[in-house]
Amino acid sequence: MQKRKVWEFKWSKATKNELQNNSNNRIYKVVLVLVSFILILFLIQPFAEGMKNFFKNTAKWTVRVLSKTVGTPMQKDEFWNVNMLLVGYWGDGHGGWYLADSTIVVSWDPDLWAVSMLSIPRDLFVNNPLWWTSRINSVFTQYYWRTRDLQESASWYAREIEKIVGLTIPYYATIDFSWFKKIVDDLWGIDINVPYALHDYQYPDANLKGYEPLHVEEWWQHMDGSLALKYARSRHAEWHASDFDRSFRQQLVINAIKDKLLSGWNLSLWKAKDLYESYIQMINTNVSLNEMLWWMQYLEDAKMYTFGLNTSYSYDRFNIAQKGSFLYTPQRELFWGASVLLPMGASAWNLSHYDTIHQYTDFISHLQNFSVENAKIGVDNWITRELLQEYWLQNAKVAWRLATKMKRFGLNVVKSSDEEYHELTTVVVNTESEKQEWFEGTIQAIKNFVPVDQVVYNTWVVKVIVDDYWNSVEVYEWVDVQVILWKSYLDYLSTEKFKQDELLINYRD
Repeated sequence: MQKRKVWEFKWSKATKNELQNNSNNRIYKVVLVLVSFILILFLIQPFAEGMKNFFKNTAKWTVRVLSKTVGTPMQKDEFWNVNMLLVGYWGDGHGGWYLADSTIVVSWDPDLWAVSMLSIPRDLFVNNPLWWTSRINSVFTQYYWRTRDLQESASWYAREIEKIVGLTIPYYATIDFSWFKKIVDDLWGIDINVPYALHDYQYPDANLKGYEPLHVEEWWQHMDGSLALKYARSRHAEWHASDFDRSFRQQLVINAIKDKLLSGWNLSLWKAKDLYESYIQMINTNVSLNEMLWWMQYLEDAKMYTFGLNTSYSYDRFNIAQKGSFLYTPQRELFWGASVLLPMGASAWNLSHYDTIHQYTDFISHLQNFSVENAKIGVDNWITRELLQEYWLQNAKVAWRLATKMKRFGLNVVKSSDEEYHELTTVVVNTESEKQEWFEGTIQAIKNFVPVDQVVYNTWVVKVIVDDYWNSVEVYEWVDVQVILWKSYLDYLSTEKFKQDELLINYRD
């Protein structure tokens, strides 16, 4: 009998067929698993998204319930707004220790879900209760070096800002920019819709011994903490180097942080307390945890509207005027060669002339409906020349001046013209609906500047014009609200109230 070694194996035909079948079975199983995995991916992705949305919505609902039950309502002013001061500064280890690099007054109307953010330029020259006179950003610094207490310094600084804006500000929040990058990085970056390209070739490097050019292109940009901080602080970009530009960018960054906090996993019940405990180490505030929980019910749907104070001003050229243009640059020799800003009506001998800023702040904070509606406004003068002559206003450019004034207060005026004729001072609301509650907030805001005789709702939203070939053509109105001036406006121009308002707004030292 033939012997064989134990490791030898004799291949029979049956054995070969069996192995081949087993191999085919394994292949089929692998293919089946792969197909099943792909199908599961297609099936589980909507399921996962659904579960994610379920838990996210559940967390939102829970936060809202707790906000209304456990949360403590924040203190409101006489118009039911919540006012807060935001201060950004550089802490230890930086050349500008505790200078208020950013000062923003926040006024929030919970009923409208609207937040007005007014930036105070750091070069505004003020009476300093600790050092005679100085720029506003030095006031916070000197309070800190005297008290060595951030809470006390912020509280005192808020009292000084109250004098400038005319609001009661019970709350404050200060942030050390040294921690700012960590906040943004903890959120895995933020996304900003950059309105214009920014190129700063003189941005200082980390050692403050050279330059580290900064380039941020227009459109949506994802920024980490370092880039977001540079974008907010850039001071030497051509055409965008003013304090107003910096304030506007800082407000964009704040809004982006708010959006990121509320996106995806960031908004959840268990996250709220963790966020508070984490950021309280970086942010000094007198807002309690219960108060923070209360305003979280409003935070997701809150809309932020940016405002500032600047010097871009022309009395009757509304197309170049900007909102908040209530400052001017005085002669340097009056301030020891320093470049500073003063409110209109103020002088080197009377710095605290804040009447116009009070008017502006009150308007943007307590009439926020016009910001929410964002109506495009046209102003037209249909007063006859003969009637203008009766009021000694033949060359008054009535519509242009009114349009400029309204634009300075933040209304979205897009066109102005001096035409003829109409019999009543009228506001025409162009809508695509027969409902007559459109742009009510805008109309209310306009009534602060114009005595309105009637409001007309034009649901056709078209008008007839004559083209270059003398053909009648129907075109759509490109404004939402049209202001048409007539005799009652001229009567208003001669009133004492108008003269006092114009003296406040247009006076320059």
